Amino acid sequence: MPSTIAPSAQIEEPASPAKLKLIRQFMQLIGLQDRLDTGSFLERYAIPGGPMWAVAPGEFTESLSDGFKARFDALKAAYVKRRAAYQQAYEEHLNWEFAEAELKEINAFLGKPIGKHYLDGRWRMEAYTTTNTEDMEQDIVKEALASLKK
Repeated sequence: MPSTIAPSAQIEEPASPAKLKLIRQFMQLIGLQDRLDTGSFLERYAIPGGPMWAVAPGEFTESLSDGFKARFDALKAAYVKRRAAYQQAYEEHLNWEFAEAELKEINAFLGKPIGKHYLDGRWRMEAYTTTNTEDMEQDIVKEALASLKK
């Protein structure tokens, strides 16, 4: 198990207005705010084959794109009444996790071209390596399942 490089600040008191501003800036910089504002993090549930596609064969005759859109729209509509709770949960955790001084430094880094490159590079790395190792992961799962049957 890896050791913790920097433990959480574990701040229990509510964020000051200045710290809340830094928290919201951080959320904006990392793209989290957009995902919360749009509910886009829920789209994985609308993808064909996911939990919202459990229909009997022949029961649905819609196109995949129309089906995805209908399901994603339904998810976003259901999300609206929970939107504020998501925002609060993230803000409270970020307040607990980071000290105000840390957020200032992090935001300063992420706001610079090198910080933006870091975020883009990290996203690309995850996307490309996930795609490039997908077959290996399937092989790992198959092998592990086969070993359980012995």
